[in-house]
Amino acid sequence: MFAPAPSFADVLRCKVEGYSEDIFITTSPDTNSSDGQFARIGISRGIGNRAIVVADRMGATAFVELNADDTPVGLLTVQKDLRVIKSSHSIDPFGMVLAPSQNAGVCTRSR
Repeated sequence: MFAPAPSFADVLRCKVEGYSEDIFITTSPDTNSSDGQFARIGISRGIGNRAIVVADRMGATAFVELNADDTPVGLLTVQKDLRVIKSSHSIDPFGMVLAPSQNAGVCTRSR
């Protein structure tokens, strides 16, 4: 089930273990892009890879991160208490998943 960007998460600033820079999750309409339909995940507010937003019926929100050719390369799941799990991987030209990783962190609302 695809859902519209949750109203509580205009901009989330996340600190994730293993990452030296903060990760920003920006949901539309607060992005610097003109497509208006995707969230953005990156190291700057409103700039980064596109993401599809999926609302879980129990209250968590998942952001499926897409690279430039629409290949899913990551998943950020934000719980209602703003704890976050970042799962990443690479997919080679043969469809094999490489270098899977998972890190935990916490997000705060940023304005």
